[in-house]
Amino acid sequence: MKLWRSMMKLPQPVKGCLDAYMIVFAVVFLSVPATAFSGPGHSNPVMPWGMGAIGLTAVVLGLVLAFDLRDSARAYASLLKDYKPMGVDYSKSFFANPNFVRIFGAMFAFVGIMFMVGATIIGSRMA
Repeated sequence: MKLWRSMMKLPQPVKGCLDAYMIVFAVVFLSVPATAFSGPGHSNPVMPWGMGAIGLTAVVLGLVLAFDLRDSARAYASLLKDYKPMGVDYSKSFFANPNFVRIFGAMFAFVGIMFMVGATIIGSRMA
């Protein structure tokens, strides 16, 4: 519950992007078992769209963090300093550094681009 309160303190662009990413991830996570029910030899047409949606939200979230929109990287680093998962203190770790959060955002955007490329390739092979 403390994590949720800490996330609500984040500035709006990163908070909205995190909410959108978690919603899209949950929807795609629930649609993966649907491929088991589509029958042998048939692929689920929702999967390329889901991969593309995860990639798009990852790119947007990564760019917001990489470009430090409205001090979002600094706020995310302070979230890492304040929140102590399972009692582990990350306040002195390099993970709580805004520069690391910006690099992480850039890598997250790159992974999102790879998801979108993969969704495009899978979608073109399905047609």
